[in-house]
Amino acid sequence: MIKQLVAVCLLLLVCEGKAQNLSENELKAAFLYRFSQFSKWPPPPPEKLRFCVVGNSGLYQAVTSLLQAQDMENDTEVVELPNNQEISRCDILFLSQQNRQQTQYWLEDLERFPVLVVSDTSEGFRQGAMIGLIADANNLSFRVNLTDAKRRGLNFSAHLLKLATEVR
Repeated sequence: MIKQLVAVCLLLLVCEGKAQNLSENELKAAFLYRFSQFSKWPPPPPEKLRFCVVGNSGLYQAVTSLLQAQDMENDTEVVELPNNQEISRCDILFLSQQNRQQTQYWLEDLERFPVLVVSDTSEGFRQGAMIGLIADANNLSFRVNLTDAKRRGLNFSAHLLKLATEVR
């Protein structure tokens, strides 16, 4: 099933003629884009979906490029956050390679906001990210914390949940 989601993401990029040498950041950007399509925010829905990236300039560039290629520039915004002062304005927050203290710093003010938090470490997922996008060997898989997502008012499609390696 994971292979199906990867195939969908790759198909998205193949259609744009970019699938020959995908970097890890381009693949993560495709996953983020798909996560946004399979997620539902509480009413009122965001007018302009705001992707926030922490700790990975390459991913920031990959998300920006992907959204431009999909002609989503008017419906989305991509921001690279240096600190957590504007974190409540994010709809999707990607925490890259954060340690325990850094993750707590970014998540401490998010309890009352419907922000979809995605982390690329197992530790970040255990600490409160709703989706853990984990790279291992030759695979990129994801885990979903449905309990935390629902507590913050977010819902995921059944299709996304079926593709996750773990749902809790």
